Amino acid sequence: MSASPFRYFDDQRLTLQCGSELPAAQSLLTFGDNPTLLMQLAAAPTAEQLLNAAEQAYVDGYEQQASNEFELQGMAIAGVGDPLLQLDLLQQVIPAFKQQRHGVPITLVSFGLVAPSEAMSLCQALLDLGVEQLEIFLPATNPPAYQQLVQPTQYGFSEVCQFIHTASDAGLYVSCFAYEPVKQQSALRALAKELGARDFVVKPG
Repeated sequence: MSASPFRYFDDQRLTLQCGSELPAAQSLLTFGDNPTLLMQLAAAPTAEQLLNAAEQAYVDGYEQQASNEFELQGMAIAGVGDPLLQLDLLQQVIPAFKQQRHGVPITLVSFGLVAPSEAMSLCQALLDLGVEQLEIFLPATNPPAYQQLVQPTQYGFSEVCQFIHTASDAGLYVSCFAYEPVKQQSALRALAKELGARDFVVKPG
């Protein structure tokens, strides 16, 4: 399948790049040890470019290559930036994509660093757009460790925990994840479940 600066494949799932704005010092692609991909992706794609890239993936046979098992994972929006900081772009891309590809679930991969005062309205906006799932980066179980690992530039550990709780309560399917190597994996899983997340996953680093 041809390379694109607007899309990539993560966990055998079609993933669209989403701007470059971040709430932390580094992209999740850096945490996931994928600097090459970070350099290849376009910094500020338009909605039209993303929709064309997604459609081209299906034309190229993504659906057939994927097989039913992970085709059900649908499409993710992640990439260099954080999709929760790109609501305007999501409002252009997601409804148009769902018109083209009925029934394909949408996942946002994010730091989850959201102001508590904005969390509920943001979750409602995501539900209105038809977002099915959030994957939230949760690599630590306490504020100092989180601050050291993530180096957030806005908000912090308490805000991400509150957002996970709010999103779960709002009806979004929330899963939390961290990249290998992971310390305190059982404690992280327990924290994620306590906050309302359905799952905690360790991804290759």
